[in-house]
Amino acid sequence: MFNIGDRVIYEYQGVYTVREISNSPVDKTDERLFYVLVPMYEPECNVIVTPVDNDKVRGIITQDQAHEIIAKIPSIQPLVVGNERNRREVYKSALGGYKLEDYVSIIKTVYVRREELAKVKKRISETDADYEKRAKHGLYSEFAAVFEIPITEVEQFIINSIENAG
Repeated sequence: MFNIGDRVIYEYQGVYTVREISNSPVDKTDERLFYVLVPMYEPECNVIVTPVDNDKVRGIITQDQAHEIIAKIPSIQPLVVGNERNRREVYKSALGGYKLEDYVSIIKTVYVRREELAKVKKRISETDADYEKRAKHGLYSEFAAVFEIPITEVEQFIINSIENAG
């Protein structure tokens, strides 16, 4: 169980701070405890109330774990989408695992797709753009919290880390 003030991850939605732990605000007969989670980067919106035993809530990774993921980024492969009609489901499944490596796979998949479509003067679909945005938010917000840097600097931080390692 987390404590008030702890930073946690909720699904792929990024970093939240545990504002309070209380009984159900909706059902007074529900004896479970609930977290009230406030987004770290947008505190005025998207407050989440969820049971403390929800497996969609996890602690943020450590700096060592983040460095390990960054070191693996060059070898993480894009997703394989066998049938275009299944693209959304492939993205949804990868995002639903709540693993940062899977977020990298989504980002790489959309990057490759964007490059391929640009050659024939086409744009990526809304599905690609939406899942890329979700994956980047999940990855970048956690890295921003871990390394205590602005979320807008995370992409360049990752690039620099990879370049300096190689």
